[in-house]
Amino acid sequence: MKKIIQRRLFIISMFIALTATTAFAQGTGFNFQGRLNDGANPASGQYDLQFRLYSAITGSGQLGSTIARPATVLINGVFSVNLDFGSTAFNNPNAVFLEIGVKPGGSPNAYTILGPRQQLTVVPFAVRANNATTADFSTNAANATNAAFATNATNATNATSATNALSLGGVSASGYAQLNTVNTGDLRTNGALAITGNAFQPVTSYGFAKAMIEVSRSGTILRCYNGITNSSTNGCGFTITTPAGTAFGIYRINFGFAVSNVFVSATVQYEETNGNGNNNGGVNYRNFDNTTIEFFTYSPNIPQDTVSKHFTLILF
Repeated sequence: MKKIIQRRLFIISMFIALTATTAFAQGTGFNFQGRLNDGANPASGQYDLQFRLYSAITGSGQLGSTIARPATVLINGVFSVNLDFGSTAFNNPNAVFLEIGVKPGGSPNAYTILGPRQQLTVVPFAVRANNATTADFSTNAANATNAAFATNATNATNATSATNALSLGGVSASGYAQLNTVNTGDLRTNGALAITGNAFQPVTSYGFAKAMIEVSRSGTILRCYNGITNSSTNGCGFTITTPAGTAFGIYRINFGFAVSNVFVSATVQYEETNGNGNNNGGVNYRNFDNTTIEFFTYSPNIPQDTVSKHFTLILF
């Protein structure tokens, strides 16, 4: 006796299984899974299945060819088949409906058509990209959200302009500086670090120079760089005073930022005699207040405590 097959199909999952073979082409096949009841119970055993695509939920308008999957094994009602209707079958993403016919395996009787037809949603339409000029998901598209090769892309393997890319402009990732793995803003390089502009950082950080100043014997700033404000002109925000009523060679430099925790390096320039018959010299310093350091230049072979000297200092 011919089995009476209940005309109910419960789709439990459906997904695309792309079979890309080159960088510029991809397959059009996808995997379809469903659940079939034979009467009131899940169908088990071999069944002959037939699949057609239509442009509407009822009526004519078949898309592509008819696909037969004879002797399909069902276990507890579940089946899984690979289908390929070709790329042209998916040109209209809002009007693709799958019709399924079923009969016992090897039966000479006609297929029983299960109803209603199942509309295929947006997931399968990645197959359109094989021959599309513009596409939501495309191998070669002018604008794409996800693409292997694209002119503009949010996520791309190779892209002219991309938010996230493995290769930018043909240059591999090893050619770019990289944020560290916890994304705190630190930079890594595989070789030397070359910065074409000035390097500066917050006063509470270490690594770059916070201040560089060359001071004349008279207490004039000859050249400078402020590593906090990225300034190199007009005194860089630094001011120098020579306290009245004190010996020559005392320079109080106000940097405009806290200097209590910085590292200080200062050196006197070797120069022609300044009237004291002495070329060599040195420089000492002390913190004067929160933003000011006081420097003392001297010549070791004269009785005076301090002597005016040309010197250079760097704060780290």
